[in-house]
Amino acid sequence: MKIVYLIHQFYPEFYTGTEKFILNLSTMIQKAGNRVKIISYSSYPDSFYDHSRGEFLCKDYTYQGIPVTALRHKKIPGDLNHAIGNKALSEIAGDLINREKPNVVHVGHTLRVGALAQVLQPLGTPYIVTLTDFFLVCPKVNLVTSAKILCSGPEQGRTCGKLCPELELDYITTRLNAAKEILSHARMVVAPSQFLAGIFRNEFPGLEVKIINHGLNFHRLRRNEKSYAPHDPVVFCYAGSFNAHKGTHLLVEAFKGVRSANALLKIYGSGTEESYIKDLTAMAQGDGRIEFCGVYPEEKTGEILSGVDTIIIPSLCYESYSMILHEALASNVPVVAARLGGLAEKIQDGVNGFLFTSGDAKQLRTVLQKIVDQPETLSPLKRNIDKMIIPTVEQEAYTYSRVYRMAKDGRASRRGSGKPLSL
Repeated sequence: MKIVYLIHQFYPEFYTGTEKFILNLSTMIQKAGNRVKIISYSSYPDSFYDHSRGEFLCKDYTYQGIPVTALRHKKIPGDLNHAIGNKALSEIAGDLINREKPNVVHVGHTLRVGALAQVLQPLGTPYIVTLTDFFLVCPKVNLVTSAKILCSGPEQGRTCGKLCPELELDYITTRLNAAKEILSHARMVVAPSQFLAGIFRNEFPGLEVKIINHGLNFHRLRRNEKSYAPHDPVVFCYAGSFNAHKGTHLLVEAFKGVRSANALLKIYGSGTEESYIKDLTAMAQGDGRIEFCGVYPEEKTGEILSGVDTIIIPSLCYESYSMILHEALASNVPVVAARLGGLAEKIQDGVNGFLFTSGDAKQLRTVLQKIVDQPETLSPLKRNIDKMIIPTVEQEAYTYSRVYRMAKDGRASRRGSGKPLSL
């Protein structure tokens, strides 16, 4: 069987949660004897590409054994990161898909490559969709309004008109109809969390969404065996992208108020917003307990997590699913997370971590201070984490293999209970 994966961006240029999900899954599906191909959008300079198709520059390459075709407009459209469809991509979409002759297409994200998903039903190509964020219901992606407050969904555009008045109703309606078409023709729609599934069920009544948690590569993880006694030093850690909606600045603000020379904050990651990174480093200046550690390669994940005591996820927007949260739990590391979205689905306050009100630096500082003052409170959390079951990439791939076979044979259905598929 041949599976083609569609994604908005990919390694080595981009390496966050959705890219990791597609890389892990395609690798396991290929190891099982199937053929795979990833088609993604990219942002490399012109010199990276070696041929063109229509209005696109193209490059075929291999990443960790996975064949990839990267595309980029010769002239970048202004609505690239907001629109679902794209006329120029639509003109070559059929040829791109037919060239691969897939048995099934797995749509991992429709940002920038939505036109490829739109051509699948007319071609008669069976496909499934995994929802990894809110792009299909929100042109701003993160369900954050113009006033920078969280939104529960567009409500067929009514909420958009009230809270994001700069967006025209016709544009929102057309966009939601395009999303509905993609989802309604999929052989199956999948989400990694109940929270994310709920957002889409509310917006598209009757849409069935199955739950398949993302799996982890346990070969790259190590079990953190540390136990704690009073006055032990504590190493906090943030690992993710540097963007305002991720709340990295909130964490720095909160940590600077922690009274202890026995605490350390390690910040791993990178970002593309130079002004935000500049402001972030300026905030941390003068506090020698804060370390910016750069980006670590995948194979170092276990080493990083075995050397820290708590992972902090200070998001200011809904997280549909957090890879670092699950990697931390799989490594027996407690998590301090904002109480919203998919984060609160996995973290129970005082059981396997701590929750705080999103955006509340004072409350986050109180949680951090409590951990520093009483590090022994981490030990019972770790014992509770030890009882949790986190799926492996092998289990995830086995479940998706079943989905692919059902989609290929016409047995996958958009109707169902919405309960998790068995791993």
